[in-house]
Amino acid sequence: MCSIVEDDFGDDGGAHAMKEDTPQAELAGNEICRKCNIEVAVLKLNQKDPQCRGCFLSYVRHKFRASLGSTKIVRRGSRVLIILTGTPENVTLLDMVRFGLVQDAFKQLRIVPVLLFVDDDFVETPQEDRMQQLARRMQVFKQFESFPSYYTVCGSSKHVALTFDKPFSPAGFEQDEQRLMQVLNAVRSVSSKQDLLEQMRKRTYRAIAQTLQCSYVFLSDIGVDLAKTLLSNVALGRGCSLAQDVAFCDDRDETVKLIRPIRDLNPDEVSNYLQYSETPLLSLSSEKHFEDKPSLQNLTAKFIDNLMQSFPSTVSTVYRTGDKLDAPKAAPNRSTANGAEQDAETQDLFALFDRTLQLDPPQSLGACCRFCGATLDYRGSKTLFATEYSRLVSSRINAACSHEDILQKSKQMELDAERAVNGEEDDQGERRALMKQLCHGCRNIFEDVSDGL
Repeated sequence: MCSIVEDDFGDDGGAHAMKEDTPQAELAGNEICRKCNIEVAVLKLNQKDPQCRGCFLSYVRHKFRASLGSTKIVRRGSRVLIILTGTPENVTLLDMVRFGLVQDAFKQLRIVPVLLFVDDDFVETPQEDRMQQLARRMQVFKQFESFPSYYTVCGSSKHVALTFDKPFSPAGFEQDEQRLMQVLNAVRSVSSKQDLLEQMRKRTYRAIAQTLQCSYVFLSDIGVDLAKTLLSNVALGRGCSLAQDVAFCDDRDETVKLIRPIRDLNPDEVSNYLQYSETPLLSLSSEKHFEDKPSLQNLTAKFIDNLMQSFPSTVSTVYRTGDKLDAPKAAPNRSTANGAEQDAETQDLFALFDRTLQLDPPQSLGACCRFCGATLDYRGSKTLFATEYSRLVSSRINAACSHEDILQKSKQMELDAERAVNGEEDDQGERRALMKQLCHGCRNIFEDVSDGL
């Protein structure tokens, strides 16, 4: 047990327990690597001994291989879909995969990589600037042209092969782009827009992975990205899927699992890997949509970035909190008899917004959300009950109500709040039927969609 008691903090509270990380002493000239004791050290990471170039690359690559080897989730010979973004983290992941494939038989990485670029630059970028941005991305992607590569847009179930020998100009995705823009324009808040884009990306990953017969999807999220995701999802009401959103493996969909193999890396290790790799590596800066506008995600990201500057060691503590959370398994609410309906939803990722699916009631308490696949978490929730009850009090109680009226209405409001939380209201229209099959986080997105959609 912890031996620190309240008296140990004194008048300053616990401020002394959280001190800013002091910068490491600079690397001395001709300092020898502490690992091999042969080569001259070229860098000194935070809280690490001086390392030469070869030892550092082996250290970072070992973290990548150890994450795959210790979990034993990815099977030998599996087809793996690796998402292309061109960011430094993404280029680092791709170079590690390429390096692992050319090792000897004992150390060889035994997977079949397939690359996919999911384009969503059309959301905020004019067409001319978008094509210029795509040309810059293609220069980065060309470094890995030995892998089969494909292109799609966010929200589409179609894909085309990427070509590097001539200028690439995508065609045939105009309808999918228009549908996504139509939905985004109907969403009121920026927080819901960003959350919608994130969920649509994951749905696109899984849809294309099934088409390309890939059982796993590699994402290039690192620790600081997962810390932002964890805190953002708490604010967005995605507690039911919090553990899976930051875990090494997101297995809410048994057919396609999302893997984060470099989640243990930090920004310093990524930047130094690009600098000291055997071959020069090109990368693009990370850009996210609506990051210049106020939202829960942007506010959280700014907080984590400031925390990373002053207290970098605490960021790993934030995202590793997700490892201690329980991830409830969802029982699929679509039986094999409804396979045609499931296939239709996989092919048309906007079917829920278009209301073109026949919605059946959830089959069990462990049913999963129709949009993100998380366990339905609303039934019997005390938190949602308190929120709904507070809303009813604000709308039904006023200064003109007598004490007797308040007592009588309070009992009715408790019943109405409980029925509203559990989806048992008298209004059983199409929209209410949809809300009963969404988790709380996805409900917030669909509630934020204007009625004109």
